[in-house]
Amino acid sequence: MTARLLERDAELRGLRETLRQAGRGSGSVVLVSGEAGIGKTSLVQAFAEHARAHARVLIGVCDDLVTPRTLGPFRDMARGGGPLAEAAASVAERDAVFGAVHRELSDPSTVMIVEDVHWADDATLDVVRYLAWRIAELPSVLVLTYRDDELRDDHPLRRVLGALARQDVQRLALRRLSPGAVQELSSRHGADARAVLHATGGNPFFVTEVLASPDVDVPATVRDAVLARLGQLGDGTQRSLELLSTIPGKVERRLVERLPGDHAAALDEAERRGVLEADPTHVWFRHELARRAILQRLSSSARVAYNRQVLAALARLPRVELSRLAHHAHEAGEPEQVVEHGLAAAREAEDLQCDTTRPATCSCTT
Repeated sequence: MTARLLERDAELRGLRETLRQAGRGSGSVVLVSGEAGIGKTSLVQAFAEHARAHARVLIGVCDDLVTPRTLGPFRDMARGGGPLAEAAASVAERDAVFGAVHRELSDPSTVMIVEDVHWADDATLDVVRYLAWRIAELPSVLVLTYRDDELRDDHPLRRVLGALARQDVQRLALRRLSPGAVQELSSRHGADARAVLHATGGNPFFVTEVLASPDVDVPATVRDAVLARLGQLGDGTQRSLELLSTIPGKVERRLVERLPGDHAAALDEAERRGVLEADPTHVWFRHELARRAILQRLSSSARVAYNRQVLAALARLPRVELSRLAHHAHEAGEPEQVVEHGLAAAREAEDLQCDTTRPATCSCTT
């Protein structure tokens, strides 16, 4: 099994079982979901490779275009000939495509894979919904992949998914890699597994790219993916994420509430879109690499301005770790505060050391 397919045995078994059921005349829909980089494509490609020994495999992709291709994935499938080839030649005849796709799936056994349906045009979603209602009577499997964190409440795919709440639909929500899997991959490269897990959150794509570029803080491929995702968010959300990127680790909600501006709506969008995670007391980036990528894109002036805002807000909170104040003072270009908070942090550390050391060995003056 390849690195990308670690901890995907159960999902592969589920897909292969649907193919066996299709061979008995009972078709089904499989929904493969997860965040970008989680390995949806790797999983369905591995399934397709297995399926080709037992069935005909048709694959089409929905592209991230400003204007989606009309019936794009079915045009991809039409290149191999068959009923779709003639129907897809005239996209104006959508009814012909409905019938052609139904005939394709009537051949035993057929696997039809439509990738990235969160980017599908309305016509493609209509065909998918049409097939979903009829797949149980067909000797075939329809596999749909999508990013669940791309779906806003009003996303057109929501209506299709709502129509798929039936027994003949299998849902495979892919999880991030476990610490054990990250340890296994890291050991092959002599990398620090804990550092890799902290940076990537177990996202397979991020893990692979970090291990391939061990001397780079944020691999270019990861940076480009993160910034492309950032560009899809609202301007206010982007500004809020830039501000939060200057704060390492988890960020207290009480700190966010003291930062200039109203960040509530921005944090809500960022959480729903899978950029941030949250609990009742803190918010944090789902992937540390994403935080670093956003931070690195900031100009020096923006970094200074954001750190000054954070420093001022932190100073108004009770019981803040002095080392945090010293960090943001340094990043904000405030040397006097660096000295003030740095010395205080050093004294605090020395006092703590004395509290945990036997009096006979403590060198502090009493």
